[in-house]
Amino acid sequence: MDVMNPVYKKYAAFNEIMLEEYGPLEVAAIMVVQGLGIYRSVLDEDSYDKMVDNISNLRKIVKKL
Repeated sequence: MDVMNPVYKKYAAFNEIMLEEYGPLEVAAIMVVQGLGIYRSVLDEDSYDKMVDNISNLRKIVKKL
């Protein structure tokens, strides 16, 4: 998480700004679509499918913000 921490902090700050202007469902939808688009762009098909499965498997342990 050390490498990801600065990225996470910047993204969290950006989300706060977006949430001041837009609803949480709209902001979350854009985040998900953009994230999946990045994964689709940089991973091969098998790796992409594994990533999406891994994300889905985390749905029960994701904490509320």
